[in-house]
Amino acid sequence: MWSRSLLVQNLLVPKKAKPQDDDADSANAVADRAVSSELQIAPPLSGNFDHALVNAVLSGEVGAASRFLEHVSTTLWSIVVKLVGDGADAEAAFLHIVASLKADDYARLRGFNGRSRITTYLSLVARDVLADQLAGQFSKTPREAWERFSRYFEADVRSRIAKQLPSKLGRAGREDAYQEVCLKLIENDFRRIRSYGGRGSFTGYILTVVDRILIDLVRRETPRRRMPAAISRSPPLDQAIYTAVVWEGCPLDADRLAAALRGRLVQDPTAADIAESVARLGGIVRLERTSPATEAVSLEALLGEGGSISIADSSPTPEDRLLLFEEEERRAALVAAINAAAEKLPSDERLYLQIVFSANEPLPARGIARLMGCPVEDVYRLKQRSQKWLKEITVQLEKNSDMSV
Repeated sequence: MWSRSLLVQNLLVPKKAKPQDDDADSANAVADRAVSSELQIAPPLSGNFDHALVNAVLSGEVGAASRFLEHVSTTLWSIVVKLVGDGADAEAAFLHIVASLKADDYARLRGFNGRSRITTYLSLVARDVLADQLAGQFSKTPREAWERFSRYFEADVRSRIAKQLPSKLGRAGREDAYQEVCLKLIENDFRRIRSYGGRGSFTGYILTVVDRILIDLVRRETPRRRMPAAISRSPPLDQAIYTAVVWEGCPLDADRLAAALRGRLVQDPTAADIAESVARLGGIVRLERTSPATEAVSLEALLGEGGSISIADSSPTPEDRLLLFEEEERRAALVAAINAAAEKLPSDERLYLQIVFSANEPLPARGIARLMGCPVEDVYRLKQRSQKWLKEITVQLEKNSDMSV
């Protein structure tokens, strides 16, 4: 079984052997030093020690490179196991990091200024080294690279989701956001990932891409007031009056409405036009102002006569009732259309939809992949196709609804 101590032993070859040491003694001394570093836990060392050790390495001091590798080998190995896993891949990654550190007379160490511990500094260096290697793998074996990529960046992506998306999103919403980010990263044959041109660190590039995806998600999910379908199919004047009265609180007065609508339409409406429009709207919905749930209410507004607290009626407004009724009708029609169209889908898409819709809680992509017995990136592609399919059904339902009016 592979042991890190043996690997370190092969790396810690002194630059100069003492004249009195024979070959056997030198080999034994190196082995003893490697094994002792493997079995003994060194006490925490100060930043001054770290800085002095790095300076000794950079100045070419005899034995400094060996002492440095002994000092940091445990840290490097723990980083490798966390990012790459154990086994042969970990061995190769460990050697690659050490080779990168030693390149150009330890050029990567020149940025260490001693203000932090060397272990912290090397964690960042090791991540960049492995990330750059991962970037090159996407041009050769993207499917294998994606497995490493998701393990490497998952914690960072989830952390950014937690910070940038609203806290009220909940666990299910954050999981959906994570899958959405992964979906954007793998679409078009990993186009966003493979667009990395080598400038700057690969890690920084990927996190910038993730930030842009999350910005788009936030913009898309920002709540907007939705006009009822019955109103949205009405003439522009009716929609403008509905917006002015229900959303903006304009009184139902012809003169006030005329002033509020001035410049909003191609031609300013007359009093007669406004009266006819109000009459049409009255047959669809009761025209009265409704406030968004997020509108601020002053404390004075809550106090009734005598200083008692008056709580507003929480029952649905006329607009809410109309929207809820339309939503129920739309949902029932959508379910019926999905059931009818699902019979024509490929078996993998039907299985995916069955798993997703039958789960009591949202399942992570890895959980769905295990149930389906397929790679996790296939699950992201299935989600993308299913979303497109559902959107097409929804659009067709809306078209049919418009034609029936």
